[in-house]
Amino acid sequence: MQGRVRAKLTYANVTATLAVFLVLGGGAYAALPAPAQAAGNVYVDNAGTASITQYAIGVGGELSSLAPATVPAGEAPTGIAVSPNGRSAYATNQIDGTVSQYDVALSGTLSPKVPATVAAKAQPWGIAVAPDGRSVYVTNFGDNSDTVSQYDVDPLSGALSPKTPAAVVAGVNPIGIAVTPDGKSAYVADINSPAVSQYNIDPVSGVLSPKTPAAVAGGPAPVDVAVTPDGKSAYVADQGGTVSQYDIDPLSGALSPKTPASVAAGPAPQGIAVTPDGKSAYVPNSGDNTVSQYDVDPSSGALSPKTPAAVAAGDGAADVAVTPDSKSAYVTDFRAAAVSQYDINPLSGALSPKTPATVFGGPFPHGIAVRPLTQPTNKDQCKNGGWKQFGFKNQGQCVAFVNRAKP
Repeated sequence: MQGRVRAKLTYANVTATLAVFLVLGGGAYAALPAPAQAAGNVYVDNAGTASITQYAIGVGGELSSLAPATVPAGEAPTGIAVSPNGRSAYATNQIDGTVSQYDVALSGTLSPKVPATVAAKAQPWGIAVAPDGRSVYVTNFGDNSDTVSQYDVDPLSGALSPKTPAAVVAGVNPIGIAVTPDGKSAYVADINSPAVSQYNIDPVSGVLSPKTPAAVAGGPAPVDVAVTPDGKSAYVADQGGTVSQYDIDPLSGALSPKTPASVAAGPAPQGIAVTPDGKSAYVPNSGDNTVSQYDVDPSSGALSPKTPAAVAAGDGAADVAVTPDSKSAYVTDFRAAAVSQYDINPLSGALSPKTPATVFGGPFPHGIAVRPLTQPTNKDQCKNGGWKQFGFKNQGQCVAFVNRAKP
């Protein structure tokens, strides 16, 4: 996609805008039910309508619809995130310029908070929740907004309220956003800069402030960001057909290019996710309806293609999410109104289709999020800072909990 979005927003032109990201290239950049029955939940934005589809994850990682199958959202929801404690969910609504906010029941079903939405700026797109659950950040893509909205999270209700200031400046057309596991840094993919904005996060207020430098060079059209669980590496999917890879400075949190600075992906990559065990990364490519898959070098964090380098997805592969146990992955198929679901090989990390290979999604499914575990089920989930999401003081305390929970 080239240039900024200035037209009045409607369902038709929002889905058209998304479709620009999701077309073949040609020169332009494409733009807990009962434990015996389920092992978590998945939520998917339906950008073609004002709803979110909600699923239960079965014991084999397969998805099945909750009741009700969908819940209302704002107009044209695109990004979605779940709080680390699994009790709240938030979705960005492009046409409304709002963020929907939900309570998450024990069953995984969503219900609107009071109020049901809070204001953002023009065309809010990406969203990230801080690891401590106290802050939420939203990229604002449209109408020369070029900002990141920032919110405090009420510790009791999970409801959002604007920080002071309510937004900070980003690059041109910010889209993807990620926060480091230590909660000290945030990174934003600015698709039309092209660059990656980088911010310090105040340890008390959660307010963003630009690092020095305020941005680092990216590929020609950066679209999404992911950070490894150990906080040492960041990856940026680029619609030019690459993944940029960066080292994260352990003191400043500043990004610097790895060697090589990028690795090949398929045509028109859209999203990116790293497995919670830190061993694999996956990138959906809307240009050829595949998912690129990579090994993460345990020492350098550098990416290298798996064998095979890509697996088939549905029409318009858009976004990807991985379960906390690193056993399953899900990809939204924007043009197919479906969600592809995969097993992750425990040794190689390679993807293979589940049975069935897809489940029904809503109109133009885009953003996807997996509900985090509320308590660890194995020792691996305690590693690489994973203990933090469960509220433990350190890894040892987390491991001790797992040991006590074993039959």
